[in-house]
Amino acid sequence: MEIAMRLIQIIQVAFLVAAAGSVSAQDWATFKFIDDGFRANFPGEPTIEPITYDTEFGMQFPGRVYHAADALGDYSTTVVDYRASQQLHDERSNRCRAADGANQLDGDSCQNDFAMEVVAAIDHAVATFLKREGIEVTQFGTFHVDRVLGRELRLTNDDGSRTYVGIHQHTGRLYIHQAEVAAGMPEPLLFMQSLAWVNAEGLAIRYVGLYSEGYGEWQFPQDPPTYRLRDMDTSLERSAIPRPLPPPRQ
Repeated sequence: MEIAMRLIQIIQVAFLVAAAGSVSAQDWATFKFIDDGFRANFPGEPTIEPITYDTEFGMQFPGRVYHAADALGDYSTTVVDYRASQQLHDERSNRCRAADGANQLDGDSCQNDFAMEVVAAIDHAVATFLKREGIEVTQFGTFHVDRVLGRELRLTNDDGSRTYVGIHQHTGRLYIHQAEVAAGMPEPLLFMQSLAWVNAEGLAIRYVGLYSEGYGEWQFPQDPPTYRLRDMDTSLERSAIPRPLPPPRQ
C-alpha cells in the first residue's frame, strides 16, 4: 500500500511538472543585469523593485529586487549596494567625535563599524532567514559561485514548501538569490545554479582563488584578485587577468 501511494505521488508530481512546463518552460531565459553585475535565469523578464535595506549596524542602503514566478515556484535576486558603506560609517563616527560621544545618536564609543559592516553582511542576511518561525533548516554551509564565497541555505517551511537561498558579496554588493517551491515540487536548479557575475561588457567572471570582502585593509573600490573572463554565450574563455601589483613602498 505504501509503495502504491508513493507511486501515485510521483505520478502527480510528474503531471504537475509537465503541465507547468507546457505553459512556462519556453519562457525561461538568461538575463544580464550589467548595472548590478550579475546574470541569472528567470521564467520571463523579471520585475525590478527598488528597496531600502536595513544593515546590521543601523545603516540603510539602496537595493533592487529582481523577481519572477511560474507554476512551479517563486524566484528573486536581491542586490544591495554596500559601496557607500565606508563613507557613511566615516561620517557617523565623525559626528559622534564632534559631539564628544554625547549626542546619543551614534553611541559613546564613536567606533567606526565599516569593516564589521562589510564582513557581517552575509551573516546578517542569513539571520533573517533563520529567524523565520516554523522552519526546519535542512542545509546550511559555505558555498561559492565562481569562487566568490557565500552561504547556502535550504529550509522547509511549516506549510511544507521549501526555500533555497544563496548569499554572496561581490564588488561591493550583497546578493540574496532565493527560490521558493511548493511541497512536492522539484528543486529549482534552473534558477539556483544560474547565478553568475558579469563585468561591464556582460562577460562572466570566474576567480582563480577564493574571493571574499571585508577582511584585511578593505576599502571600496578594491582591486580584484586574479580572474578569468568568459563569454557564456559562446563558452570562449579569455586569458587570466592578474591582480594589479601594489605600488612600491616609499
